[in-house]
Amino acid sequence: MKLDTERFRLNRYNPETDLLEHQAMYQSEAVRLPLGWIDPPDLSLMTRLYVDRAERWEAHTPGSGTFTIRWKDSGRLAGIILLKALPFGDDSFSEHIEIGWHLAEPDWGKGVATEAASKVMAYGFEQLELPAVWAIATTDNYRSHRVMERIGLRFTEETDRYYGETGVLYGLLREEYYSADSEPV
Repeated sequence: MKLDTERFRLNRYNPETDLLEHQAMYQSEAVRLPLGWIDPPDLSLMTRLYVDRAERWEAHTPGSGTFTIRWKDSGRLAGIILLKALPFGDDSFSEHIEIGWHLAEPDWGKGVATEAASKVMAYGFEQLELPAVWAIATTDNYRSHRVMERIGLRFTEETDRYYGETGVLYGLLREEYYSADSEPV
């Protein structure tokens, strides 16, 4: 699967070519803290999170997983987009499919998350025929809250059902995405 936006190429995550560059993003404390990570992840953790779990995500929802965001002009990794089953705190999966993003700090404030997430959300609704798309962020991650709103998600609730911590849950139902009152994102 390959998706293009105006500025980015979005490809399925390939650990052979993406893992080290992806791991380097988390050297920044600012990137790690919204994820609740104190220390940068080692390669073993990165493999468990983005390779091993991706197989489980794909089994749960075929076509889902981790996608890289690369600048078309340079090929540099700007971040990743996740489209996957939303986990409960014990790492079992809910029926909800989550969209999420982790960006390299130099690419913050450039519309990367909004552009890439809009394209992946469209893929989820149009290709995977998802009934809804959800996103969750910590209550103080206002940058992600704004991205969620810009891509058309609506605040649903504050909850502690997912990831074992309190966050704000946003969502968009398929019929809302295709509603006559608004254009698809």
